[in-house]
Amino acid sequence: MIRRWERYFFCEILKIFFFFLFGFFFLYSVIEYSTHMNDFFKENHLQLGEVIFYYANQFLKRLDFLLPMALLLSSIKVLTSLLLRNEWLVLQTSGLSTRTLLRPFFSVALACSLMTYLNFQYFLPSALRHIDEFRIAHFQNSHLAKRRALIHLIPLPDNTKLLYQSFDKEKNVLFDVLWIKSLDDIWRIKYLNADPHQPIAKFADHIVRDSSGLLEKKESYPKIHLKDLHWHPRMARQGLIPFDQRSITALYQLKHRANTPPYEIPKISTTLSFKLAIPLISPLLVIAVAPFCLVYRRHRHFFLVYALGLFGLFATYMLLDALSILSENGVIAPALAIYGPLLLLSSFFSWRFISKTS
Repeated sequence: MIRRWERYFFCEILKIFFFFLFGFFFLYSVIEYSTHMNDFFKENHLQLGEVIFYYANQFLKRLDFLLPMALLLSSIKVLTSLLLRNEWLVLQTSGLSTRTLLRPFFSVALACSLMTYLNFQYFLPSALRHIDEFRIAHFQNSHLAKRRALIHLIPLPDNTKLLYQSFDKEKNVLFDVLWIKSLDDIWRIKYLNADPHQPIAKFADHIVRDSSGLLEKKESYPKIHLKDLHWHPRMARQGLIPFDQRSITALYQLKHRANTPPYEIPKISTTLSFKLAIPLISPLLVIAVAPFCLVYRRHRHFFLVYALGLFGLFATYMLLDALSILSENGVIAPALAIYGPLLLLSSFFSWRFISKTS
């Protein structure tokens, strides 16, 4: 049974938590909408339903960072307010320990972790695909969208790679294709039939490396049947789904699949480790900030707690992103790159938390 002080804590935490969560996303949406305002109009009419659906998917895309940030700010605000109003001291004198009083904060943190796991597993993969499809359909005239034009990569069973810019459903062809057989043998194709049983290329150039080490066009064909080119029938319409658009279970299955190319294993392992580790940041934040917020001093520098908390959160994400790049390229083991920093942080802050709340 939830006691009165716990209901009060939950009410205060959730009130401020949702204020920061939706407040920051609203500001992000306004700024992003002002950048792409003209792209949301179709035939001089605003597609309100599509815009709402687009920003709902954007919310899911940013959720893994918005939840910890809202939890951090709400935890600091509630803890410092309770301390300033002497409510925390009153509850402690009634026989409640610090760890007991922090139970509602950890409950909200665990709920954030669970929501992040569910988002990674069920909601985020489809949300990222919908965002890509929306940008392709609506951001054609946007300079930013042109910089982010999608390039689809298909690893083939013979360890060659097929890259293409877009797929034309009406003509059933891939446009602007590169078939990279090796570093010395490349095919550049303007149109490629999307039927893997009839890989007919139109306006194809065969590029090979000469004796001096330079790539040069050896032959050009207005039309040619590439008999050695084979791929899965669904890949031409779907392309390679980026690893960040795959669920946790899909990444785990792909990692342990026998026919997964060895050069893809570091990228898969890094993405899987990242999605498993990021939700653990939420309870770590409560462990980190609670001792700093519950210090009885004459001069309290709560602004410094906010500043250092936000800086630490941003720095942690930036560090994990940087280490993820190294891990994807095989420089660092994925477990060391992702779990290593979190283990160091959790060890330091857990020791401080235990010493201050014992």
